[in-house]
Amino acid sequence: MPPTLPPEDEPPAGAPGSGTAAGARPGRPATRSDPTRGPDSAPPRPGCPHRRAGQGACCRARVRGYWSGWSGPIGVFGPRRSPPNRPSPPGTPHPHFDAFASGGPIVHRPPTHGIPRNTTRTALLGAAAALLLLTGCSDPGEKKDTEPPTTPTGLTAQAGSATSVHVMWQPAKDDRAVNGYEVYEKDRKVKTVAGDRTMVDIDGLSPSTAYTFSVRARDAAGNLSEATAAVPVTTPAPTPDDRKAPTTPAALRGTVDGGRAVTLNWRAASDNLKVTAYDVYQEDTRIHSVSGTETTARVPGLRPGTVYTFTVRARDAGENSSPDSNAVDLTTPAAAGKGPATAPTGLTVTARKGSVDLTWLPPKAEGEIASHELYLNGKLATTIVWGGEPPAGKATYTMTVTDPPGTRYSVKLRAKLPDGKWGDFSAQRTVVIQ
Repeated sequence: MPPTLPPEDEPPAGAPGSGTAAGARPGRPATRSDPTRGPDSAPPRPGCPHRRAGQGACCRARVRGYWSGWSGPIGVFGPRRSPPNRPSPPGTPHPHFDAFASGGPIVHRPPTHGIPRNTTRTALLGAAAALLLLTGCSDPGEKKDTEPPTTPTGLTAQAGSATSVHVMWQPAKDDRAVNGYEVYEKDRKVKTVAGDRTMVDIDGLSPSTAYTFSVRARDAAGNLSEATAAVPVTTPAPTPDDRKAPTTPAALRGTVDGGRAVTLNWRAASDNLKVTAYDVYQEDTRIHSVSGTETTARVPGLRPGTVYTFTVRARDAGENSSPDSNAVDLTTPAAAGKGPATAPTGLTVTARKGSVDLTWLPPKAEGEIASHELYLNGKLATTIVWGGEPPAGKATYTMTVTDPPGTRYSVKLRAKLPDGKWGDFSAQRTVVIQ
């Protein structure tokens, strides 16, 4: 049986807007004659048509003494209007409404006081509908989610500095959806992240200290997975005077590993003290980290049929990061049934004094590629439209810049396809203004 909602505060009997006649029993509205059904009458028991059809619950509202029609199976009202132009006499109760869970007992919400009597029926029905969606129009026959997600796998914890640890894991699975992850240091929860994230930095730690981390997955119903096996990590000693960054990792290369992962390799960097971590960036976002003793990384969770641009930076215990390594472009195989690639290829970007030159190959399509969108640092900068016939092969464009020397740009573009839709983005390139 659905629970009865707690009554709201009632104004004194006979008070303006109370809906209770002086001398009447408090909490019971004064009645009035109604040829259909009065304010105190219950809705007819034949009940929810969707229940009879096996479609679950429905609701109806009572406004100024008149019952609406039954809602749809998702709680949308189909109101039955009262006789037109019929005034509401003094003492008319304020609107209230009831929800029938599959035609069962009423979930009752007493009147809400203080609403002006000239409030429109449309507004009242809208308010009733919104509250019903929050308080009772659900299907009690719906199966409750009691199945927890699977346990996350592949947990790693790398000390990124003397006071931070980078924790990373492989996604869990759930019969509905993973809603979030909880990260624990021993038995204490230290971080919560959204279900689409599989890495987090734990900051504010103590130098030269041993920690153990574990992760649990959570679904929308609050079910928690079993915790992963705890992974130990020790933060390094502090290096307060270290302001020198490591050298740049060299010779970055990569291979595609199935449709959703890549493997990257590079030559080690050096540091005046010690390299503690390598950070993998996709365009300008860090997406992966490994310890400073490793020179390879497998990056999972990618999308099929997508161009990715990876770089690597070395980091030391003082949080000094090296410049980016060389960039490597990798394209994951398209999923079955997906059409041809729609991203421009072969993008090169060259900085000159006062300008930046771009060259690229537009995607192949059944028709002309008449325009491209150019993005700088992730934001649309301009649309390139050919004044005449679009180029048959390599396209070129020169962009005038007024920024001072040393300004860094991340550049990528995409084409408008003959069907009017925008294609995928090209690989991203980074350029520094001279």
